[in-house]
Amino acid sequence: MLDAKQQLKNYRMAAFVSVAVFCMGQIPGSIDAAISKITIYFNLSTTSGLYVTTVACIVSLVFSTILGFIAGKKIGFKPLIIFCATVELVSAVVPFFVDNFVFFIILRGLFGIGFGGMQSLENTVATKLIAPERRAKILGLGTFFGFGMNCLLQFVGGILADLGWNYVFLNHLFLIIPYVIILVGLTKVDFNGYDKVPAEGAAEVLKKKLNGKVVQVWILILFVGMMIAPLLVGCSFLSAPLSDSATVAGIVAVAFSVGCMIGGLLYPRVLKIAKNGTLTVFMIIMIVGLTGCAAIKNIVALCIFTFVAGAGFAATQATLMDILGKNTSPDKIALASAIMMALFNFGVFLCSSYEEIVGKVTGDALYMPIFIGAGVLAVFTVIYAIFSPMKQKE
Repeated sequence: MLDAKQQLKNYRMAAFVSVAVFCMGQIPGSIDAAISKITIYFNLSTTSGLYVTTVACIVSLVFSTILGFIAGKKIGFKPLIIFCATVELVSAVVPFFVDNFVFFIILRGLFGIGFGGMQSLENTVATKLIAPERRAKILGLGTFFGFGMNCLLQFVGGILADLGWNYVFLNHLFLIIPYVIILVGLTKVDFNGYDKVPAEGAAEVLKKKLNGKVVQVWILILFVGMMIAPLLVGCSFLSAPLSDSATVAGIVAVAFSVGCMIGGLLYPRVLKIAKNGTLTVFMIIMIVGLTGCAAIKNIVALCIFTFVAGAGFAATQATLMDILGKNTSPDKIALASAIMMALFNFGVFLCSSYEEIVGKVTGDALYMPIFIGAGVLAVFTVIYAIFSPMKQKE
């Protein structure tokens, strides 16, 4: 039996590792500032230029799903985490030295493997390393620092992109910090610590493979990904009609990222107060943010409501991760988490088609998709308030 001092030491190390994994799994917009310059440098059409981002997205979607089947079974968690983190760091920085588009795209594909792997492992690592009663706090901190890293990379990337398209990739050197924490921390943590402990009130979970609440999480995260994508990856499009300043577009993007950071901190605090109503609270916050972005068309309002939407989105994501961990058997947590993040990324991927369809029907492909998205999420909020996945059997 470990004494209290050793238990605290183990908890802190597990917390550091969990947060470090989030820092490497929440950086989808790290090179956004240089996309147009990369397109110009390689003399690409706008359509071909989209491969810069979509290749990594598609590869991450596929690999994260595959990883869910092999993590902890065919390959141990520790070597898998080290592999994904190493591939992500190397493939993120090496493009600085590349002058060939084919090689560049290959590296972006490899980045998708590393990034997708780390993203799908976020919830698995937290679930296996952190005790259930402390997990909400760590999921919140992981979300805060994960989006904080993304915000830092976006900001520094914008500055470096002005020096040259390839300089933007040097912003990934900041990933050395969580990478070192992971390498050191994995030698001191035990992945069999809490993966056999069911959440309070959920003892029956161990008798099941995947229950209905997990399916509820999967369905919701797919639609959340699709409806939040215009803000997650398209803030510059929303600010364009209001200002042609790249700086303003950057401020709007940062407002969303900062909102996500705050949402991560809000989750464990709101959970203590709202309990089973926590998901409903955060969904409403996200809906208010989305509605404001679509309805009030000025820069100040856009910054405020993207911040609100970001807070609601990140807290909703943390809530769904926690629900998944409490309602999944230990041998299926990696698969369930991988499917969750794959569905989220698939939702983001589908957003372009969704916006195009809405644009053709309504004549507005910019604001109406967001407004309709808020309505769709409102319907889910009512349904999930009635059939809450947060309720546990006594």
